[in-house]
Amino acid sequence: MIATIINTFTAPGETFESIVKDFNWKQAMLPLSLIMGLAIISGIILSDQIADLQWEQIQQSINNNTNISEEQKQEILGAQYDRVYSKSGASAIFTYITMALSWPIRILFWSLFSMFVGNLFLGGGASFGRVFLVASFAYLPSVLEYIIKTPIQYITDNLKIFTGLGVLGVGEEGEFLNSFLAGIDLFAFWRVYLMAIGFSYLYNKPSNSTLSVLVGLWIFSLIIFFYCISCKEFSVMILGNAMDFKIS
Repeated sequence: MIATIINTFTAPGETFESIVKDFNWKQAMLPLSLIMGLAIISGIILSDQIADLQWEQIQQSINNNTNISEEQKQEILGAQYDRVYSKSGASAIFTYITMALSWPIRILFWSLFSMFVGNLFLGGGASFGRVFLVASFAYLPSVLEYIIKTPIQYITDNLKIFTGLGVLGVGEEGEFLNSFLAGIDLFAFWRVYLMAIGFSYLYNKPSNSTLSVLVGLWIFSLIIFFYCISCKEFSVMILGNAMDFKIS
Protein backbone atom coordinates (compact mmCIF):
# COMPACT_ATOMS: atom_id res chain seq x y z
CA MET A 1 0.00 0.00 0.00
CA ILE A 2 2.92 2.32 0.70
CA ALA A 3 4.09 1.63 -2.84
CA THR A 4 0.72 2.88 -4.12
CA ILE A 5 1.24 6.15 -2.25
CA ILE A 6 4.69 6.63 -3.79
CA ASN A 7 3.51 5.58 -7.24
CA THR A 8 0.79 8.24 -7.13
CA PHE A 9 3.64 10.74 -7.61
CA THR A 10 6.01 8.69 -9.76
CA ALA A 11 3.56 6.73 -11.95
CA PRO A 12 0.10 8.27 -11.55
CA GLY A 13 -1.37 6.65 -14.67
CA GLU A 14 -0.59 3.10 -13.54
CA THR A 15 -1.66 3.88 -9.99
CA PHE A 16 -5.11 5.25 -10.84
CA GLU A 17 -5.69 2.53 -13.40
CA SER A 18 -5.02 -0.01 -10.66
CA ILE A 19 -7.20 1.54 -7.94
CA VAL A 20 -10.09 2.06 -10.38
CA LYS A 21 -9.84 -1.48 -11.76
CA ASP A 22 -9.39 -3.19 -8.38
CA PHE A 23 -11.80 -0.96 -6.46
CA ASN A 24 -11.68 -1.20 -2.68
CA TRP A 25 -12.97 1.81 -0.74
CA LYS A 26 -10.77 0.89 2.24
CA GLN A 27 -7.75 1.97 0.20
CA ALA A 28 -8.83 5.57 0.77
CA MET A 29 -8.05 5.26 4.47
CA LEU A 30 -4.27 5.41 4.03
CA PRO A 31 -4.01 8.69 2.08
CA LEU A 32 -6.71 10.23 4.28
CA SER A 33 -4.92 9.16 7.47
CA LEU A 34 -1.62 10.48 6.15
CA ILE A 35 -3.04 13.90 5.26
CA MET A 36 -5.01 14.17 8.52
CA GLY A 37 -1.97 13.18 10.59
CA LEU A 38 0.20 15.81 8.94
CA ALA A 39 -2.54 18.40 9.41
CA ILE A 40 -2.43 17.77 13.17
CA ILE A 41 1.38 17.81 13.31
CA SER A 42 1.52 21.02 11.30
CA GLY A 43 -1.17 22.55 13.52
CA ILE A 44 0.82 21.74 16.65
CA ILE A 45 4.06 23.16 15.20
CA LEU A 46 2.34 26.33 13.97
CA SER A 47 -0.04 26.74 16.91
CA ASP A 48 1.27 30.21 17.84
CA GLN A 49 1.13 31.51 14.27
CA ILE A 50 -2.37 30.08 13.72
CA ALA A 51 -3.62 31.62 16.97
CA ASP A 52 -2.22 35.04 16.02
CA LEU A 53 -3.89 34.90 12.60
CA GLN A 54 -7.21 33.76 14.08
CA TRP A 55 -7.11 36.50 16.69
CA GLU A 56 -6.35 39.14 14.05
CA GLN A 57 -9.31 37.98 11.94
CA ILE A 58 -11.66 37.84 14.94
CA GLN A 59 -10.69 41.33 16.07
CA GLN A 60 -11.26 42.73 12.60
CA SER A 61 -14.62 41.01 12.22
CA ILE A 62 -15.93 42.02 15.65
CA ASN A 63 -14.66 45.60 15.59
CA ASN A 64 -16.08 46.20 12.10
CA ASN A 65 -19.51 44.88 13.05
CA THR A 66 -21.91 47.78 13.62
CA ASN A 67 -24.71 45.52 14.90
CA ILE A 68 -23.22 45.12 18.37
CA SER A 69 -22.30 47.66 21.06
CA GLU A 70 -18.78 48.43 22.30
CA GLU A 71 -19.53 46.68 25.59
CA GLN A 72 -20.68 43.54 23.78
CA LYS A 73 -17.61 43.68 21.55
CA GLN A 74 -15.28 43.67 24.53
CA GLU A 75 -17.19 40.81 26.14
CA ILE A 76 -17.04 38.72 22.98
CA LEU A 77 -13.37 39.53 22.34
CA GLY A 78 -12.46 38.56 25.89
CA ALA A 79 -14.12 35.17 25.52
CA GLN A 80 -12.64 34.60 22.07
CA TYR A 81 -9.13 35.50 23.24
CA ASP A 82 -9.19 32.79 25.89
CA ARG A 83 -10.48 30.28 23.33
CA VAL A 84 -7.96 31.13 20.62
CA TYR A 85 -4.89 31.11 22.85
CA SER A 86 -5.82 28.04 24.86
CA LYS A 87 -3.11 25.42 24.22
CA SER A 88 -4.53 22.72 26.44
CA GLY A 89 -7.83 21.15 27.30
CA ALA A 90 -10.92 20.67 25.19
CA SER A 91 -10.42 23.81 23.11
CA ALA A 92 -6.98 22.78 21.84
CA ILE A 93 -8.11 19.21 21.17
CA PHE A 94 -11.14 20.50 19.28
CA THR A 95 -8.90 22.73 17.15
CA TYR A 96 -6.62 19.86 16.11
CA ILE A 97 -9.54 17.54 15.43
CA THR A 98 -11.15 20.23 13.29
CA MET A 99 -7.92 20.63 11.29
CA ALA A 100 -7.81 16.89 10.65
CA LEU A 101 -11.49 16.46 9.79
CA SER A 102 -11.49 19.41 7.40
CA TRP A 103 -9.64 17.27 4.86
CA PRO A 104 -12.06 14.33 4.47
CA ILE A 105 -14.93 16.84 4.47
CA ARG A 106 -13.22 18.86 1.74
CA ILE A 107 -12.52 15.71 -0.28
CA LEU A 108 -16.10 14.53 0.21
CA PHE A 109 -17.57 17.74 -1.23
CA TRP A 110 -15.06 17.85 -4.08
CA SER A 111 -15.96 14.23 -4.87
CA LEU A 112 -19.67 15.04 -4.95
CA PHE A 113 -19.29 18.06 -7.22
CA SER A 114 -16.77 16.39 -9.54
CA MET A 115 -18.92 13.26 -9.78
CA PHE A 116 -21.93 15.35 -10.77
CA VAL A 117 -19.93 17.31 -13.35
CA GLY A 118 -18.18 14.19 -14.61
CA ASN A 119 -21.40 12.25 -15.07
CA LEU A 120 -22.95 15.26 -16.79
CA PHE A 121 -20.16 16.23 -19.19
CA LEU A 122 -18.14 13.04 -19.59
CA GLY A 123 -20.99 10.55 -19.77
CA GLY A 124 -21.32 7.34 -17.81
CA GLY A 125 -22.32 6.94 -14.22
CA ALA A 126 -19.32 6.73 -11.92
CA SER A 127 -20.26 5.85 -8.36
CA PHE A 128 -19.48 8.13 -5.44
CA GLY A 129 -17.29 5.47 -3.81
CA ARG A 130 -14.99 5.24 -6.83
CA VAL A 131 -14.81 9.02 -7.23
CA PHE A 132 -14.05 9.46 -3.51
CA LEU A 133 -11.26 6.86 -3.74
CA VAL A 134 -9.72 8.64 -6.72
CA ALA A 135 -10.03 12.00 -4.94
CA SER A 136 -8.37 10.64 -1.80
CA PHE A 137 -5.26 9.70 -3.77
CA ALA A 138 -5.45 12.85 -5.90
CA TYR A 139 -5.12 14.91 -2.72
CA LEU A 140 -1.76 13.34 -1.81
CA PRO A 141 0.19 16.41 -3.04
CA SER A 142 -1.13 18.00 0.16
CA VAL A 143 1.33 15.74 1.99
CA LEU A 144 4.26 17.33 0.18
CA GLU A 145 2.66 20.74 0.67
CA TYR A 146 2.70 20.25 4.44
CA ILE A 147 6.26 18.90 4.41
CA ILE A 148 7.53 21.85 2.36
CA LYS A 149 5.48 24.71 3.74
CA THR A 150 5.33 23.97 7.48
CA PRO A 151 9.07 24.46 8.17
CA ILE A 152 9.11 27.63 6.05
CA GLN A 153 6.04 28.99 7.84
CA TYR A 154 7.60 28.24 11.23
CA ILE A 155 11.00 29.75 10.41
CA THR A 156 9.58 32.89 8.78
CA ASP A 157 6.72 33.19 11.31
CA ASN A 158 4.42 33.70 8.34
CA LEU A 159 1.48 31.45 7.43
CA LYS A 160 0.89 33.12 4.08
CA ILE A 161 3.40 31.24 1.93
CA PHE A 162 2.23 31.30 -1.67
CA THR A 163 3.09 28.68 -4.28
CA GLY A 164 1.02 30.15 -7.08
CA LEU A 165 -0.32 33.43 -8.39
CA GLY A 166 -0.72 34.71 -4.84
CA VAL A 167 2.95 35.80 -5.00
CA LEU A 168 1.90 38.59 -7.37
CA GLY A 169 0.18 40.38 -4.50
CA VAL A 170 -2.45 41.85 -6.80
CA GLY A 171 -5.22 43.76 -5.02
CA GLU A 172 -5.91 44.28 -1.34
CA GLU A 173 -5.97 41.31 1.02
CA GLY A 174 -9.51 39.99 1.34
CA GLU A 175 -10.62 41.37 -2.00
CA PHE A 176 -11.92 38.98 -4.64
CA LEU A 177 -9.04 39.23 -7.12
CA ASN A 178 -6.38 38.86 -4.43
CA SER A 179 -8.07 35.79 -2.93
CA PHE A 180 -8.85 34.25 -6.32
CA LEU A 181 -5.25 34.53 -7.53
CA ALA A 182 -4.03 33.04 -4.23
CA GLY A 183 -6.29 30.07 -4.94
CA ILE A 184 -4.53 29.42 -8.27
CA ASP A 185 -1.87 27.34 -6.58
CA LEU A 186 0.67 24.77 -7.79
CA PHE A 187 -0.40 22.12 -5.28
CA ALA A 188 -4.09 22.76 -5.98
CA PHE A 189 -3.53 22.30 -9.72
CA TRP A 190 -1.50 19.16 -9.02
CA ARG A 191 -4.50 17.71 -7.17
CA VAL A 192 -6.81 18.58 -10.06
CA TYR A 193 -4.34 17.06 -12.53
CA LEU A 194 -4.18 13.76 -10.62
CA MET A 195 -7.96 13.76 -10.34
CA ALA A 196 -8.15 14.13 -14.12
CA ILE A 197 -5.89 11.11 -14.60
CA GLY A 198 -8.15 9.08 -12.33
CA PHE A 199 -11.23 10.31 -14.19
CA SER A 200 -9.72 9.23 -17.51
CA TYR A 201 -9.95 5.64 -16.24
CA LEU A 202 -13.30 6.11 -14.51
CA TYR A 203 -14.98 7.51 -17.62
CA ASN A 204 -12.77 5.99 -20.35
CA LYS A 205 -12.00 9.44 -21.73
CA PRO A 206 -8.71 11.08 -22.78
CA SER A 207 -6.99 12.80 -19.89
CA ASN A 208 -7.03 16.15 -21.71
CA SER A 209 -10.86 15.97 -21.80
CA THR A 210 -11.16 15.10 -18.12
CA LEU A 211 -8.59 17.78 -17.22
CA SER A 212 -10.56 20.44 -19.11
CA VAL A 213 -13.76 19.53 -17.26
CA LEU A 214 -12.13 19.44 -13.82
CA VAL A 215 -10.13 22.64 -14.33
CA GLY A 216 -13.38 24.32 -15.32
CA LEU A 217 -15.03 23.05 -12.14
CA TRP A 218 -12.03 24.13 -10.05
CA ILE A 219 -11.99 27.67 -11.46
CA PHE A 220 -15.77 27.98 -11.14
CA SER A 221 -15.67 26.85 -7.50
CA LEU A 222 -12.89 29.36 -6.73
CA ILE A 223 -14.90 32.18 -8.28
CA ILE A 224 -18.05 31.34 -6.32
CA PHE A 225 -16.25 30.74 -3.02
CA PHE A 226 -14.04 33.84 -3.04
CA TYR A 227 -16.80 36.06 -4.37
CA CYS A 228 -18.96 35.12 -1.38
CA ILE A 229 -16.05 35.59 1.03
CA SER A 230 -15.13 38.99 -0.39
CA CYS A 231 -18.72 40.24 -0.66
CA LYS A 232 -19.11 42.70 2.22
CA GLU A 233 -22.89 42.42 2.27
CA PHE A 234 -22.64 38.65 2.50
CA SER A 235 -19.99 38.76 5.22
CA VAL A 236 -21.86 41.33 7.30
CA MET A 237 -25.10 39.38 7.03
CA ILE A 238 -23.49 36.12 8.16
CA LEU A 239 -21.48 37.78 10.91
CA GLY A 240 -24.45 39.76 12.13
CA ASN A 241 -26.61 36.67 12.39
CA ALA A 242 -23.84 34.80 14.16
CA MET A 243 -23.34 37.59 16.68
CA ASP A 244 -27.08 37.90 17.31
CA PHE A 245 -27.22 34.21 18.03
CA LYS A 246 -24.17 34.36 20.31
CA ILE A 247 -25.41 37.39 22.24
CA SER A 248 -28.90 36.00 22.74
